[in-house]
Amino acid sequence: MIQFVSFLVESCPSAMQSGDSIPSFVEQKNAMYDSLIRKVLLFTLLAVVVAGTDVVSAQEKKEASNLMHLLIDCSKPSRGLIEATLQIPVAAAAKVGKISLWYPKWVPGSHGPGGPIANIAGLQIHGADGKRLKWRRAPGEVYRLEVEVPRGAKEVQVAVRYVVNQPTTTSFGHDCFFAGNIGVVSPSCLLLYPEGSDVDEQQIEVRVRPPAGWYVASALAKSNKGVKPEEELMFQPVTLRTLVDSPVMLGRCYRSFELVTNTSLSPPHTLHVFSDHKTAESISDEVVKKYAEMVRQASYLIGSHPFDRFDILLGVTDALPKNGLEHARSTFNVLPPSSLKSVTALKGWDRLLVPHEYLHAWCGKFRRPEGMLTSDFHTPKDTELLWVYEGLTQYLGELVEARSGLMTDEEFKNRLLVELRNAMNQQGRQWRTLADTAAASHILRGASPSWGGLRRSQDYYMEGMLFWLEADARIRHLTNGNKSLDDFCHSFFKSQRSVKQPAAFDRSEVVKQLHAVAPFDWDGLISRRIESFQQQFDPEVASLLGYSFEITNQKPKIPTNTFRQSSGVDLLDSLGVSFSSSGEVRNVLLDSPADKAMLAPRQMIVAVGDHKWSTDRMLSSVEQAVQGKPIKLLVSEHDRIKSVQIQYYGGLAYWNLTRDDSKEDWLSQILAARKK
Repeated sequence: MIQFVSFLVESCPSAMQSGDSIPSFVEQKNAMYDSLIRKVLLFTLLAVVVAGTDVVSAQEKKEASNLMHLLIDCSKPSRGLIEATLQIPVAAAAKVGKISLWYPKWVPGSHGPGGPIANIAGLQIHGADGKRLKWRRAPGEVYRLEVEVPRGAKEVQVAVRYVVNQPTTTSFGHDCFFAGNIGVVSPSCLLLYPEGSDVDEQQIEVRVRPPAGWYVASALAKSNKGVKPEEELMFQPVTLRTLVDSPVMLGRCYRSFELVTNTSLSPPHTLHVFSDHKTAESISDEVVKKYAEMVRQASYLIGSHPFDRFDILLGVTDALPKNGLEHARSTFNVLPPSSLKSVTALKGWDRLLVPHEYLHAWCGKFRRPEGMLTSDFHTPKDTELLWVYEGLTQYLGELVEARSGLMTDEEFKNRLLVELRNAMNQQGRQWRTLADTAAASHILRGASPSWGGLRRSQDYYMEGMLFWLEADARIRHLTNGNKSLDDFCHSFFKSQRSVKQPAAFDRSEVVKQLHAVAPFDWDGLISRRIESFQQQFDPEVASLLGYSFEITNQKPKIPTNTFRQSSGVDLLDSLGVSFSSSGEVRNVLLDSPADKAMLAPRQMIVAVGDHKWSTDRMLSSVEQAVQGKPIKLLVSEHDRIKSVQIQYYGGLAYWNLTRDDSKEDWLSQILAARKK
């Protein structure tokens, strides 16, 4: 219409050549043209305004009619049940007597199929007229429900009852928990969505009905439209992806801390702390300051943010199990009060939890492997690049721990030694690549009580961390210290408003961006370290960092609260076996002296020589063994007692990490806190 008006204006003759007189009839004709043009323009403008209003109104009506609604009622937490109601629009194309609804199967962050559908303890579906509708489970797919709907139905209403506090191995980080004065609700547990919905387009409006007097925190933006704030909270409509990515933490005892003072460096970050009792000191100011420094060091490390604000949800309680999961604009964390009373008390897994889940906002949530980025929650995902998603996050998380002062340099070195030793004694690499531990992630989540080293576990976390530490050291070598993995992070995680989130990446982009920072055969290194069978782990990373990694007879002095440091008696570097403190055989290396003596996991050592089992006697027997006098053990296996002789005479032996003064100490430079 605008183009048509322009054409009219340009084609109307309204002037003669310069200097010519204008006859009266021409003036009258021009006046008629001018009047006509003004009327056309006015009509056109009115038409555009009216049409635009109609378009906006139609769009609003369309969006409103397609909007899902979810009410979560957790007002009676002592029952151990949550109730929810869903209003789900029925697409026009589906109004033929049947629709399919999906329960989230592949929930982001769990890396496998395992939405906790078994915890549903009631599900009824009704039409808009209140009539109950029949449904059946799709044959062979328990997460898909087929619902019979009346012809012309515009929506269905679903009532869900859910049992809390009984997660599966896969759903542990995205389940619902309530105990005492604290609760956590993961919306995916209470969601059904229509087949064919795009989780980045389908909008949903959420209301939460908390227990009376409880506080609520979430990354979801609140909207008090049409509700009583003291009884119910309404959140602004979001996409299904955002909803599933936004846990809600609730509690009677609540404090919040703002972690950012310089918003030119980082957007606002709020630490939401829920505790068991108002009188309890839930978290020390010292720990809060370190979390603020964590945010600052992450900003220096990566250089940009894929969010405009961030919420760290932290439950400080003994009533709920330790837990955590990453999200795009928030993190969910549960830790015991004893760990947060001081920085020195914050050790091991408890210390790495908050930084690890926080760094996932960039690695895994903003940048996500292409095979893991689907438009629904039921299509299987390709998880082979978890050595980036989780491995790089593990490295960056522990790096930020060190740079922020949550971890000392010595503690980082202890962590490095623990993981190098674990990798050296990981024999499953001979048949299963590190990439396959990622591809098979969801079947490896649970621990294997027997021969776990042969089966392998989710090794892409820790060996992935070692790969990225090696990449950091190599970049520094190749550029004479002028560049580091920080430069890769600035490029790889660069946040731009024009980039759709999550932003997919593949293996080729990782190689390309590493090469852009420091030219090298990164493709070959990834192939060797990640994608190939290996007879043994290559510990070259130690040498690249300026350290020697070698066997000595000195046991390394690693504190027992170091993450993944084994307890009991660890003789894997000598006999090829480890024991619990009570004498149970834990791990055995194939072709080791212990294996040749037919020791196996779950056996019990009753006696060492002529004496009852003790850890000191076991260590002494190895230390004092001489040629011709093997180590004698009395072993209990089921209902049998047998005598075992281990032919080993090498004394105590342990892998150790020591500084090589002939080389540059790149590790200390890597761990140094950044000033800008």
